[in-house]
Amino acid sequence: MTTAKKVLLTKRPEGEPVESDFEVVEAEMPELNDGEVLLKVEHLSIDAFIRTTLDGPQGLHGTMDVDTPVMALGIGRVLDSRSDELNQGDAVFGPMGAQTHVIWPANMLRKVDESEVPARTYLGALGMTTGLTAYAGMICCGEVKEGDTVVVSGAAGAVGTVACQLAKIAGARVIGIAGGDEKCKFLTDDIGCDAAADYKAGDLNEKLKELCPDGINVFFDNVGGDVLDAALDNIAKEARVVICGAISQYNDMENVTGPRLYLRIPERNARMIGFTVDHYAELFPKMEAEISGWIKEGKMQLPEHVMDGIENFPGAIIALMTGGHMGKLLVTP
Repeated sequence: MTTAKKVLLTKRPEGEPVESDFEVVEAEMPELNDGEVLLKVEHLSIDAFIRTTLDGPQGLHGTMDVDTPVMALGIGRVLDSRSDELNQGDAVFGPMGAQTHVIWPANMLRKVDESEVPARTYLGALGMTTGLTAYAGMICCGEVKEGDTVVVSGAAGAVGTVACQLAKIAGARVIGIAGGDEKCKFLTDDIGCDAAADYKAGDLNEKLKELCPDGINVFFDNVGGDVLDAALDNIAKEARVVICGAISQYNDMENVTGPRLYLRIPERNARMIGFTVDHYAELFPKMEAEISGWIKEGKMQLPEHVMDGIENFPGAIIALMTGGHMGKLLVTP
């Protein structure tokens, strides 16, 4: 009999999540039914959408029930199978949840190819919520091209670091927005940004004017709020403003603060587009092939911040919301 550890949501957060909103419990796994597989969860992807699911019905990405394992995508390894589709030892991607083991129907899972990249790459550079999201936003929506000036907010996070690198591959000049000297140095030294703007150090609007004297052609936004307004005040004519996320708003979804300077959009004949990656599902094979190629060529990387132990899952969510990481945040149960 297999025993699983699970992180349950015990009460909905009031503002920023805290450790006491969660509880780690143990439970014995039931016997497998036909068509099911037992998985050992190897890596969990810590994504901003998780925070929105902790709220009530107003959750942007749906909601989860209290006293159930927290939603999370992940990579699992098949320990036992009652399915002809998956065998013991296969690595799979799917909705693992915050737990060490899970049983799912095999047809809910995707077997991943480990021949050239580690399985966890399908949570990072090849991940739907990370690399594929950055591709959909920067290339499909932002239509980035050579010579553009591109600004990315939340640039030191997982999606942000990939978005910056995609813009560089396209031949753009890239400025990343992040909080603190360490993250700004990470963006210029490790990720390859041409410059970085510290939103915690003085007037971001003035900093963007200095760094983008001819205006911003593509703004890829992961933050919202005042950061979005600062960028809107600096967009060039016919700019593309891409709304990927708004992590500054997720702790109070009942009182979302919209952009005050949205009239810069018509003034400068620009456009603003929001997206979620699932709308581009038909392009996933193309995205994966291109990103894989860039990884092999050494044009793209995705640094990882790994926290070990399922008991650290709540702390990882808090770190994500407070900016306490760089690159892709993962939990190894």
